[in-house]
Amino acid sequence: MKTNKHLTLLFIQKKVSVRSKDIVYKFDYTPGTARSYLSRLSRQGLLLRTGMGYIVTGKGLSRLNYFEASGCGNFDCPNCQSKMPGHITCPKCKYHLSIKEARLRDEDIYSLLQTDAGVYCPDCDELVLTESKAVSMGIPRED
Repeated sequence: MKTNKHLTLLFIQKKVSVRSKDIVYKFDYTPGTARSYLSRLSRQGLLLRTGMGYIVTGKGLSRLNYFEASGCGNFDCPNCQSKMPGHITCPKCKYHLSIKEARLRDEDIYSLLQTDAGVYCPDCDELVLTESKAVSMGIPRED
């Protein structure tokens, strides 16, 4: 069974802390493969090794939020098969926004709260996509 970052990060987030033996039992890996995979995710900054085992970092949590909004890109991921094609989902309120209706908002540095450039949820005003991801998806800027 081949896993992906999405499934692994969700598993670690749910368990709070894992060791390689947890990955062995969950995903049927060999012990060496499990240690190597956890180490790789740690080098990418998604996990942090502690005395209790590996835990999800802030970067790992933001990756999970991204996966929740737009899917992980793995065609056979069971968590992403239900994502609506042509839509992005707000990680905070679960609002489904059509990619055709989405607009890239410019950075706002003049208001009381500085906001980064990106696509924001029309319902709760949460950042759904970063500027670089929105540009790569061809989402036009606001007028």
